Amino acid sequence: ETHFTALQNLLEVIPRGKLKRFVQIGSSDEYGNASAPQHETLREQPISPYSLAKVASTHFLQMLHLTENFPAVTLRLFLTYGPGQDTGRFLPQIIRGCLDDATFPTSAGEQLRDFCYVGDTVRAILQSLVVPEAVGEIINVASGEPVSIRTMIDKVCDFTSSGKPQYGEVPYRASENMALYANIRKYEKYLQCKATTSLNEGLKKTIHWYANAKD
Repeated sequence: ETHFTALQNLLEVIPRGKLKRFVQIGSSDEYGNASAPQHETLREQPISPYSLAKVASTHFLQMLHLTENFPAVTLRLFLTYGPGQDTGRFLPQIIRGCLDDATFPTSAGEQLRDFCYVGDTVRAILQSLVVPEAVGEIINVASGEPVSIRTMIDKVCDFTSSGKPQYGEVPYRASENMALYANIRKYEKYLQCKATTSLNEGLKKTIHWYANAKD
């Protein structure tokens, strides 16, 4: 609810007459349990208050664009990762666990996810501010390449030469989508760019940052 209410409040105070572009940061969570690869014309299936608020925000902006020509662009970000990410998130937790050579519980890791390096995500956001064709569109921002959670964890273990993940110790969530990765045709068409950072390159940069970051 907070996300949708905050959007409404923001739209009430910004000077719309001078506004050239409004970029809404959406989420892959809006797709819920929709089948992969998820594309922007799928009917959303929100399964949490957060994803419901994001869907409501997306549709509200689409309505404003259609009725008032409001210059909105909605970017649906999949799993953005990179240096500086909050340590409570999935990948930083894994990296910290491996850097500490800790034993840590995980799920079996069969879930397929779409990881996009933060530099590529930032480039997409900047493009959405200037490309005329993006106005009025909902656009996935992702690598378009499915990777299992177990593969990600194994890569971090390999790159750090440490860590002891205990696979299968954490059960899957009841509503967990086992395959959440993007169709990126609109990303490439309307933003005229794509994610170029390889998974190995992005992971190594991220691990290096956390290894050198101060607590």
